[in-house]
Amino acid sequence: MATRSASLPIERTYLSKAWLAVAGILLVAVLIVTIAAALGRSTPVGGTILGPVPDFGPVTTQNEPIVVNGNICGQCR
Repeated sequence: MATRSASLPIERTYLSKAWLAVAGILLVAVLIVTIAAALGRSTPVGGTILGPVPDFGPVTTQNEPIVVNGNICGQCR
């Protein structure tokens, strides 16, 4: 039969509804990804701390020997 390539009006409406559904789902997915990316970059430039930045004192270095009264402390490790 020659009905393989023939497109019936009923099939066209189902195909158009399916294409509209797929296009709508893709549009919503793109919108969600765009909103998530915009919210992920919403951290202000100065950070999220309100008020002045706390001072925790001088920076300590790692893997340095501990010095007590000018002598390297061997028991403190």
